[in-house]
Amino acid sequence: MGKAKITEPSFQLEDGVPSPENEKGSPPNISLTEQENPQAWRATKKWLCTGIVVTMTATVAFCSSIYTAAIDVIADHYKCSRIVSTLGVTTFLLGFATGPLLFAPLSEIWGRNNIYRITFLLFSLSQIGCALAPNIAAMLIFRFFAGFFGAPTVTNSGGSITDIWPQSHRSVPLALFSAASFLGPVIAPTVGGFITEYIPWQWCFWLVLIIAGAVYIALILFLPETYQPKILRSKQVRKNEPVERKKLKGELYVNLTRPWIMLFREPILSSLSLYMALIYGILYLDFTAYPYVYAQSRGWSSGIAGLSFLGIAVGMAIATAASPYINRIHGHYVRKLGGSQPEARLPHLIILSWCIPLGLFWFAWTAPPPTHWISGIVAGVPFGLGLVPVFLGITSYLTDCYGNYAASALAANAVLRSLFGAVFPLFSRQMYEKLGTAWATSLLGFLAVSMTPFPWIFYHFGPRLRSMSKYHLQTMEAQRDADEEDARA
Repeated sequence: MGKAKITEPSFQLEDGVPSPENEKGSPPNISLTEQENPQAWRATKKWLCTGIVVTMTATVAFCSSIYTAAIDVIADHYKCSRIVSTLGVTTFLLGFATGPLLFAPLSEIWGRNNIYRITFLLFSLSQIGCALAPNIAAMLIFRFFAGFFGAPTVTNSGGSITDIWPQSHRSVPLALFSAASFLGPVIAPTVGGFITEYIPWQWCFWLVLIIAGAVYIALILFLPETYQPKILRSKQVRKNEPVERKKLKGELYVNLTRPWIMLFREPILSSLSLYMALIYGILYLDFTAYPYVYAQSRGWSSGIAGLSFLGIAVGMAIATAASPYINRIHGHYVRKLGGSQPEARLPHLIILSWCIPLGLFWFAWTAPPPTHWISGIVAGVPFGLGLVPVFLGITSYLTDCYGNYAASALAANAVLRSLFGAVFPLFSRQMYEKLGTAWATSLLGFLAVSMTPFPWIFYHFGPRLRSMSKYHLQTMEAQRDADEEDARA
């Protein structure tokens, strides 16, 4: 069974440069020039745009977890319980889960740049609300808005990179995007820990505002529209040509319903999304558990305890740097399997996925005294080393598997993942207080072990499961029709 490719707009050359082919009913003489086509831009312009969207992603990711360093001081400031204070993480991730459902269809109509300019501005302004919130209720509301308006930046950034770079040159830009997505949340608690120790906790949000403000200025000045259908429609408007208008109501209905239908009806999607959601939930649980473990067992201050995340960050950095080698492994298995089948995305995960429970068990039994403190921090290296390839590999597998329906599949995956990340921090402190570091972390390790065989299962039985998938079969049928039409042309 061949690879379920995503059917994207085909391209027509003008001056040797690809541009979106006109849809039925569109004027046949409208196409993009070299200056208008993002994939034909100079390398310096491409890297400038890539740097801006990667930095936007890193800023939102950084904001998602810097709050965890201030949970205790926020609880003291607002005279509320620690669980209520922890809801600031939960509300952010709930907003992060729901934002793309609204803004994804809007980006298809308004283009990526207009969505960036609106949502990233509102994300930046929400930091003022967090810093000046008069009570905990206001804080939770502004944290929700921060996640809601920050999410479209992250979800659209990957699309912007694919707009700019051809497939043969995407590995490094996408590796940088992945690093921003994962390293931002890991570094933030370290920075936030020192902020809350030495200056007022509100500076956690003022710092995000300063960074976001600088990035927003760069966005306004240097980032043009990259979404080619939007560029083409704008050109048609300038030439007074008729433009096909998409119906927002229909797009919203599909975006709000299809991800849930697929999540509950597609075993491939539901099982792999559950696996990713569990790992994501453990990651955000660690943001609240790590500082507690080191503060309680070793008496570290909040700033020093934040350094405990450096092991995870190093593991993620190694995994990101290894992306080109992982691409080579993928190419080898494409040849071995006789074509670009989705299962070619999984062989390296059969080994690397075991790094996650390894890191958890290592941390469980070496983080507390009398073991040297460095052992628990180094235990984060295999966890980070396994997490990044698992996320990227499963995302690529779902994309290959569902083709035209990949956006809905990934939306369902992101919503479930964010829900787990929102809930897990709420019970971290109680779990570690009652079970202790060793058994609380071991429990997480056993949960991870229960799902670690998934890459092996899908590598060996994926074709059989795909043959029973309604949406995969529809994708394959559409791909065959497109191939037959191309052959006739």
